[in-house]
Amino acid sequence: MTALLSRPPTTENEGGLLDDAVWLYSYADLVTQLLLFVILTVTVTGLANFGKEKPDELDAATLELARYVKQQQLDQAVAIDRSANRLVIRLNNVLLFPPGQATLTPVAEDVIGSVVGILSRIEAPIRVEGHTDNVPIRTPQYPSNWELSTARAIAVVDFLEGRGIARARLSAAGYAEFHAIAANDSEAHRALNRRVELVVIGGGT
Repeated sequence: MTALLSRPPTTENEGGLLDDAVWLYSYADLVTQLLLFVILTVTVTGLANFGKEKPDELDAATLELARYVKQQQLDQAVAIDRSANRLVIRLNNVLLFPPGQATLTPVAEDVIGSVVGILSRIEAPIRVEGHTDNVPIRTPQYPSNWELSTARAIAVVDFLEGRGIARARLSAAGYAEFHAIAANDSEAHRALNRRVELVVIGGGT
């Protein structure tokens, strides 16, 4: 007798499980591809826009401040300096404080108050820096130029905060006579060094 060999019968349930597995593999592959597409799209868009917002803000603020300084004829007291990642508003101390003091003059409050509106539209941090000339000061309130320069920076920070600039955006630093922008060899040059700078930092420190 010849034996007949045949494949064992496949049950209906076994065929159904195989079909389900093939469908799940195809679905998982589709989901994976969609996820990769979304990730790549977000990454490319983010790289294209990276770093654009703050420089644009600073450029607009620079133009607006320059117009204000020109209209108010403040060229001798206020200077605007725009560099790679920051905007510096340089205020001469003749405008800001009486000699040897750290109390803002009414004129200083008017000038600084007029730029608050511009600064409030920028989200970047603002560091207020106080600077002096190299003439020593020795008073009970200010034993050295370190204390005087720092007190002047803090006075401006307090004023800005009082006018609505968020405290978290503000910081103060005093540099005494050690960050001079001119040689301290004449009264005119020393006057240039006595200043407060509002440093608006965008895109880095």
